[in-house]
Amino acid sequence: MAKSVFTGVRISGVAGAVPKAAVNNLTDHQFCSAEDRKKIVDLTRVASYRKAPPEMCASDLCLAAAEALLSGLGRRPEEIDAIVFATITPDYRVPSTACVLQHRLQCRTSVVAYDISMGCSGFVVGLYNACSLIKGAGLKRVLLLAGDTQSKLCHDQDKNVVFLLGDGGTATLLEADPDAGDIVVEVMTDGGRFQNLYVPAGGFRRPSSEATRQVREQPDGGMRSEDDLYMNGMEIFKFSATDVVKTLTGFMEAEKLSPEHIDQLFLHQANGFMNDKIARKLKFPAEKVPYTIGFYGNTGSASIPLTMAHHFSQQGSTGRTRCLVSGFGVGLSWGVATFGIDGICAPPVVELP
Repeated sequence: MAKSVFTGVRISGVAGAVPKAAVNNLTDHQFCSAEDRKKIVDLTRVASYRKAPPEMCASDLCLAAAEALLSGLGRRPEEIDAIVFATITPDYRVPSTACVLQHRLQCRTSVVAYDISMGCSGFVVGLYNACSLIKGAGLKRVLLLAGDTQSKLCHDQDKNVVFLLGDGGTATLLEADPDAGDIVVEVMTDGGRFQNLYVPAGGFRRPSSEATRQVREQPDGGMRSEDDLYMNGMEIFKFSATDVVKTLTGFMEAEKLSPEHIDQLFLHQANGFMNDKIARKLKFPAEKVPYTIGFYGNTGSASIPLTMAHHFSQQGSTGRTRCLVSGFGVGLSWGVATFGIDGICAPPVVELP
């Protein structure tokens, strides 16, 4: 396991941005019957989600979130020392999108900027990186961007994913602060199961071709090509209900935490039924587990900070709040983190037309 304790790092603010256009799972997706659409919504709890138009990328959403956050905090782009961008939907194969965002944000050329190719666990892994840059490299302020436009990875008639995966972008500012409490992060990886959630073709291992781009009905009943995202839903559910719960339980025991000590549990917004099961196994009351999956869908790396941004912009943050977060999925990879926040800046979630 990779577990670290970072002392003297503060999460100053979090902001989110989503496309304005919404997909209604009960009325759209006409390739499915109305009865099937209702069954899927009842199971996943995803009534709608936001979908980016073809010209909108995850970087555009993260840029909007970053601008809203910096404005809310009264920070200038030149005060940022590093940009860490967690995404599985970059603008280009080359270069890192973080390099492009350095210019678009008008940060200094001396800024550290790189991408992390992580999806569902991207925020937790990004948090690990951001804290490491502050504590290990002596940086003062790191802008953690986490966002995905996962709808671009899906065939629009694959019922296994098209009802779940939405688009969103976020920005979180971490700052060196000697008075801040600990941020504890643990990350896990099992690449032996990567084929349960991946895009089979289109990379350098198996380049895209006319054959891989052919759309056909798959054994699981979904319509897609090998260039589209494949998800083995049953295996991902088993992974979440076993490995993720086991890691969360062990983490809480090691940190001497119980649901009574935690104010908010922010889970990756994978699936409503799945998340309910995780929360129940950990014995968390429903009021301590905020959800956004019902109206934003599963937004990949953005889902945890987007849920935080929505929650704190709606509820506010008064006094010290102890948070427990967990991201899990693509990789397969998963991670857990706990931290306290006090008076966090959380502007309203931006909607990009």
